[in-house]
Amino acid sequence: MAYAHYGSFFLIIIPLFLNIFIGVCFAENGQKTVGNWLEIASPDDPAVIEVGQFAVDQHNKDTNSTLEFERVIKGDTQIVGGMNWRLTIEIKDDNSLKNCEVYVYEQPWQNVRKLISFKMV
Repeated sequence: MAYAHYGSFFLIIIPLFLNIFIGVCFAENGQKTVGNWLEIASPDDPAVIEVGQFAVDQHNKDTNSTLEFERVIKGDTQIVGGMNWRLTIEIKDDNSLKNCEVYVYEQPWQNVRKLISFKMV
């Protein structure tokens, strides 16, 4: 007789999980967030600046360069099994300013941050 309640339990729980799943996968404006590139809200956000600074520091370490991070111009993020960052940043090379496009992969809960790509544009 206790099994009769399982039907109503699933009728409540399954729609609840679907609602949560759909809410997680779609932003407020209806854009799908998982897998799509979304523009960052502010290049001046400290978290965005930290990723840009990391990209320059890692590039300098990998190539024995002395580039200096100046600012983030624009960027996008992509939610995957972590976060992909695609940033256009301004750097100082000797006394001239240049723009670079950098890709960084990050998994904060695993303490992972990797520079994937760094190129002058």
